[in-house]
Amino acid sequence: MRTLCAFLFALAVAQAETFQDPNAAKYYAEHKEFFRFATPADLPKDLTWQDGSGQKEFADPRAVRGGILRQFTPSTPPTLRRVGPNANNGFRGELYDNNDFGLLSSHPNSDEPIPALATSWAMSADGMTAYFKLDPKAKFTDGQPITADDYFFAFYFYRSPWINAEWYVDYYTREWGGITKFDHYTIAVKAPRKRPMQLENLGELRPIPRNFFKDFGPTYEKTYNDRFQPTTGPYYVTKEGFQREKSVTLTRVKDWWGDNRKYYRYRYNPDAIEFTVIREIDSAYESLLAGEIDFMPIGMPRYWYGTNEKKAYLDGYVSKVQFFNDIPRPPYGLYINTQRPLLNDRNIRIGLQHATDFQRVIEGFYRGDYERLNQFSEGLGKYTDPTIRARLFSPELARAAFAKAGFTLTGPDGILMNPAGERLSFRLTFDTSDRRKYLATLVESARRCGLEYRPETLEHTTMYRKVMEKNHDIAFWAWSVSGRLPALWESHHGDNAVDKLADGRKVPKRQTNNITGIDDPELSALIDKFRAATEEPDMIKLSHQMQQRIHDNADFIPGFRVPGYRLAHWGWVKFPEGFDVRSAEDPQSYGLFWLVPSERDKDLKDFRAGVVRGAPKTIIEDRWRTE
Repeated sequence: MRTLCAFLFALAVAQAETFQDPNAAKYYAEHKEFFRFATPADLPKDLTWQDGSGQKEFADPRAVRGGILRQFTPSTPPTLRRVGPNANNGFRGELYDNNDFGLLSSHPNSDEPIPALATSWAMSADGMTAYFKLDPKAKFTDGQPITADDYFFAFYFYRSPWINAEWYVDYYTREWGGITKFDHYTIAVKAPRKRPMQLENLGELRPIPRNFFKDFGPTYEKTYNDRFQPTTGPYYVTKEGFQREKSVTLTRVKDWWGDNRKYYRYRYNPDAIEFTVIREIDSAYESLLAGEIDFMPIGMPRYWYGTNEKKAYLDGYVSKVQFFNDIPRPPYGLYINTQRPLLNDRNIRIGLQHATDFQRVIEGFYRGDYERLNQFSEGLGKYTDPTIRARLFSPELARAAFAKAGFTLTGPDGILMNPAGERLSFRLTFDTSDRRKYLATLVESARRCGLEYRPETLEHTTMYRKVMEKNHDIAFWAWSVSGRLPALWESHHGDNAVDKLADGRKVPKRQTNNITGIDDPELSALIDKFRAATEEPDMIKLSHQMQQRIHDNADFIPGFRVPGYRLAHWGWVKFPEGFDVRSAEDPQSYGLFWLVPSERDKDLKDFRAGVVRGAPKTIIEDRWRTE
């Protein structure tokens, strides 16, 4: 009896220690139509519960736990915050996007729903509400249990003006219809309207660790700038693990909740992942060949083909892999800031498209291994309009478009001018990655059209800040694509383009994904209609209309699409049969590989002693190839 009382007391203390934000509670009370409280007896009796157990397991049971994965990063992220200014940086995938889960996941080969933080689910008869039973064993990386209250808090957090992130405020207001708590581990989430893939949309909801946000308030940006937000994934960053401009170390959670779950066991196997700052890609490549980095992408042709001449490859220690995936294609290309002088003229932008020779870059710099991207939204199946094609390089068509904008005179250096004496000259911004080496190709091709591109190369974080502040003319960029439906509000809606001042003037809106600043009422209206649409045929039609309007606006110059990833790895890094899954953007997307540290020690000793291990090995895995 005494033992039972002690247990109940400890349980009560633990529950009392779980923070409940009074401001959040007040917010729930003020929005009773959205935040609902019920009991298990209120659950509908006709629900058919599913658990996704019929899907095939995709991780390899041969995988072993342990070791330190050595990686590199060109710079540390400007902030550890998950949302808010500067949070949407290139390192966020490692910290959060690949290291967190929603209620459900999608099977990476079949796209069918599989359990994540929910162990089972059911849909209402009208298809508007999804019911979820949460895994009571699941915890955040700080040890806090994940309960229904953390899903409630997510809506309070993401709707708050304190995060200074309008996309989240809009999304968590417009794209959800309500949430109900039946008990600590049973919730229901309602949709705002009928739409395709309803379960998948509702199953994306991720909890926010309310204990971590005890200090959430107006000082959010500063208070949480260098603090890792606990996730539901297997890795976390300690205070010591973030050394600005030196390294970032992700440490694995001991006894992670997913270790014994069917679709999560045998994954995320290293005990730690160390990202050391190596600013120059050539230096990182040399570190790989010396065994100081375990694997790295070698998508650049001079690394892929150049590896054939390197001792680590020739002696059988390093393998090359070409893995073809099947994912929506990130829109690599040039983003034109339409809020800048001259670039606000559509004729100028059309001329820029004809004056930018990406096909020459693909054939020369990429040796024909990449393919021309034709539009902003590719790889979305029937939601992509296959009839839209990128404008071809043509000095004649470029000059004709520039002439419509009044640039009919030629200066002494061959650059076009208008009667006011303005030169057709724009700053072209790249980061300091290997891509900057084809800047000369774009500059030379543009000059043939009477256009001057003034090249600018910036360290990655510096470039990111410049573009997000809308201080660029034209920048090489790409956004990751997380779903198979077009999501164009953040990148092309007028709400994210300009701020309207009290005197009626418009100024560029900072820190939004609309980095072209496009403010087209017709396109914005199409985006609004798409977001409100409920029937798939209407959504497909609207999707094609949006893509055509983006093509007509010419604010984006399509660059190239990459049909998969290329990797070089040492032999102590092991991969499953088939190497990776269909939806993987890179090996760390699903974490299926594992390390054998004892082999690392032996391999490096033999390699440095000149021992030949075997024949060079190149693996081509193309079972998911679509192009």
